[in-house]
Amino acid sequence: MGTGNWEFTPFTLMSCSCGSVVKLLADYLERHLPPPLRAELEAHLAKCPGCVAQLRTYESTVSMLRSLRDDELPPELRLTLKSFIDAKCHSN
Repeated sequence: MGTGNWEFTPFTLMSCSCGSVVKLLADYLERHLPPPLRAELEAHLAKCPGCVAQLRTYESTVSMLRSLRDDELPPELRLTLKSFIDAKCHSN
């Protein structure tokens, strides 16, 4: 679900807002971040309870969605959810 489109320069996250960090969470959870960026993100998370809360919310949402079978979602909801996720991924 992550974009995988990030550029890493040393200390990228040190000067970024939490909003920038949140955009990396999907790639972080899917283990798609390069090791230096992953280490920086983990350092940020160690100091930022707000971003940890975002991470936990995202983890819970992904876990819940993965536990659903396709036939458990009405077709309209499935399309709405897919459109929402696609829009969020492309807006990052």
